[in-house]
Amino acid sequence: MLCRARSSGQGDDSHTIHCRGYRKRRAPGRATAGAGSLVLLGALVMALGIALGCFEAVVEIGFGGTARAAAPLIVDGDFEANENGNQLRAREAGGQGWYESRNRQGPEEARLLLKLSTKSIGGNKTCKAMIKAHPEHNTYLSQCLAEPKSGRFSLQWDIYVREILPPYNRSAFQMIGNARQRGRGPNGSGKERFVFLGFAAGTEPGKIDLFAFEGRNQDQWDEQTILVRGLDLEAWHTIRVDVDVEHQSYQVSVVGVTDEPSEVQAFRTKKDDPPETLTHLSFASWDDGLGTFYVDNVIEPVGR
Repeated sequence: MLCRARSSGQGDDSHTIHCRGYRKRRAPGRATAGAGSLVLLGALVMALGIALGCFEAVVEIGFGGTARAAAPLIVDGDFEANENGNQLRAREAGGQGWYESRNRQGPEEARLLLKLSTKSIGGNKTCKAMIKAHPEHNTYLSQCLAEPKSGRFSLQWDIYVREILPPYNRSAFQMIGNARQRGRGPNGSGKERFVFLGFAAGTEPGKIDLFAFEGRNQDQWDEQTILVRGLDLEAWHTIRVDVDVEHQSYQVSVVGVTDEPSEVQAFRTKKDDPPETLTHLSFASWDDGLGTFYVDNVIEPVGR
């Protein structure tokens, strides 16, 4: 169960709240007498979440004057809470969960390129998200993080690339950033992106390379920094990122493949430094970066 909550007392009664189809338990006493300042803190955190593109940022007020995030950073990481593609693509009003973020008011054809797959893919027979390549559309799978992040944190996901198509020979983009620029959705513009990964067609048939966009070459924003060469196409790979927002950097590992993580600089545009607060995780295929791929098991990893 991905929506877990931690108890804030012993032997007290509890009530339940719902998150993306899962049930989590929360101890009572959240906004008791004397906790007025903490309630105000919760309101301020929620306002920040809304300003950064999240509909909701939930805060729990516990005994002893503690405030903490009420939900894990990512919910429904295994996609099992979705009954169909329509549910996966839709954004729940006031809630945290997956949705198609680039075309909310755009062409339906582009939204439908994000699908819920229950087919056996590389031995994985569970629910998973699929984004299908299209030469005319950009399609994004996004989720708002449970709380804005401006320090250190880690995320991990499984990704299966079925195809990367010419002429651009790059796709399956993986981004962590924010949603400050209205109109394109989270991670829809360069200035919103901090973690910026993708896969490129390898030099050998059936192989792909994991790369990062760092923006070091200000005259060529899409210059690639190759992190891992020769990964198998049509195979599941587990990608882990350890983010350090303050130092504008992150580490990338392919679990079971790399011995040491790759050090990567946060993406920057010609005019802007990397974002200072991160609120969204996104996966995408572009009209100038065509690829078909699957995503599953998005989690906060524990330890190294």
